[in-house]
Amino acid sequence: MIYRQLVVNGCSYMELYASGGGHTELAQGLGIESSCSLAIGGSANSRILRTTLKHSYLTDKPTLYILGMTFISRAEIPILKYKLDETVHSSFEGRWVNPQNQQFSNRWEHFWKEQDSLNWVELQYKADVYSLLDRTEDLMYRMLAAVSDLTSRGHQVLLFQQADDSYMLPDHGLARLIDSSRLTLFKSVANIVHGFQWQSVPWQHEQGVTAQQSHSPKSLAIMRLNTPTTEDRIKHRVAGHHQKLNEYLINYIKEHKIA
Repeated sequence: MIYRQLVVNGCSYMELYASGGGHTELAQGLGIESSCSLAIGGSANSRILRTTLKHSYLTDKPTLYILGMTFISRAEIPILKYKLDETVHSSFEGRWVNPQNQQFSNRWEHFWKEQDSLNWVELQYKADVYSLLDRTEDLMYRMLAAVSDLTSRGHQVLLFQQADDSYMLPDHGLARLIDSSRLTLFKSVANIVHGFQWQSVPWQHEQGVTAQQSHSPKSLAIMRLNTPTTEDRIKHRVAGHHQKLNEYLINYIKEHKIA
């Protein structure tokens, strides 16, 4: 199969990667004629998968999708007004937003207030306390469904974790969550890089890829909850410093015959 375009999607990690031309050079390295990015900072995994599938149903070109998945704790709700284009309402992104990490307060519906965001984030954190395995399992099946759907229609996809290691840590002193029998299907397809255990950003940190020292401010909702400072190993890499990542992705794609 000859893929005619490469599309990347993800959160700010992939957005910054694309701003430095990473996706363009990746497409060139794979012999693909064009590339574009759907990545938006603060995205939840649900948005990454939804908009990827939406794009795939709108294009007539066989496409290779590269998805940098984000933190499992992120979620979204449809509380935005439609964004007005020049003459029509934009419906690609719809009303969805992640109040944990995205602002867009100028597009909130009239009934939504800052306190609503604070309350929503607090409730979300409470629901997260004992549910990591369930949420990771849910994401696994969504990712597998996306792989099956995309490949059945002549597209191809590669998915990997950017920086979240929560599900790879011991669960209350027991085995790692990723080793649970409920998560074994992560390893069932080569489309999910190394069973969802490889993290691209810490890996780049280990390779000496330069980290970005300044960061965009988080939303007020998340700042009010005293989020800790980002660790060096998961900081954004400087835009344009994507050579090592691209080399890794190209080697993986060729070795596993993804494209």
